[in-house]
Amino acid sequence: MPRSLLLLDVDNTLYPPSRGVVERVDTLINRYLIERVGIDAAQVDDIRRRLWSDYGTTLHGLMHRRGIDPHDYLRFVHAIELGELLAPDPPLGAMLGRIPLLKVAVTNGSAAHARGVLDCLGVRPLFFRVYGLERLAFVPKPYVQAYQMVLADMHALGRDCILVEDRAVNLRAARQLGMRTVYIADGGPPVPGADLSIGSVLELERALGALA
Repeated sequence: MPRSLLLLDVDNTLYPPSRGVVERVDTLINRYLIERVGIDAAQVDDIRRRLWSDYGTTLHGLMHRRGIDPHDYLRFVHAIELGELLAPDPPLGAMLGRIPLLKVAVTNGSAAHARGVLDCLGVRPLFFRVYGLERLAFVPKPYVQAYQMVLADMHALGRDCILVEDRAVNLRAARQLGMRTVYIADGGPPVPGADLSIGSVLELERALGALA
């Protein structure tokens, strides 16, 4: 395999969306907007769509538009019991363990949330480093600066990396930096801009051979 770093998104990438983690986080994001920011419940969905469109994530938009404390936001929206939704995944651990690349988690959530997911899945020892938003100065994917901070901290070049991600919009900047990209389609169609599309992270080991 030609690349030395395997950058993996966490939520809905290392486990299927059917586990319901993101849905619970989304519910808490809506509560945060209503209870902490003071937005009318009827406007929450529209405001979140506009923040995503303009800023990439709800948090990034709220920081720019409302000046909220990102630490408070992340504590609030990640206050879920991951153990109710996720369990150790031996096939995932075995597959990741066989891939001879340094594994790094890169998430738009908090580092604590990402570590909790990795712990619940039983794969945290396989990861060299976890990049949550705190370590990326709260600059999220899809911004190129987020990936540049990871590369600088890892003393790596884009061509050294393969990114595995479930959101197509997050692939574009990675490719601009020379990364190869693998899209987790979860039953959806392949997307333009992905070097490979696979249905599940469990297909990753086999798929990486096509990038050689």
